[in-house]
Amino acid sequence: MMDEKQVKRVIHCTPDNVAEVRALVRRWPALSTLVESVQAKDLFPGLRSLQITITGSEEFVSKGLGAVMPENAPMAAGQKVVP
Repeated sequence: MMDEKQVKRVIHCTPDNVAEVRALVRRWPALSTLVESVQAKDLFPGLRSLQITITGSEEFVSKGLGAVMPENAPMAAGQKVVP
């Protein structure tokens, strides 16, 4: 069996994908907490400074942010996702 080639994709938050990025941040408790804490310290001006790097198979990475939401995003126990 051959090892599948790993690829990397960097996705920057832009006006075109800001809604999708916001949804990802809301669905990922650890990411949400991190974003809130650096924003509170004035170190992170907003989501426009956020970039996400996805690494995996070409098929996985080709999904973009969809690769990590919603079914792949880690959820806190008992947390409900509100669309």
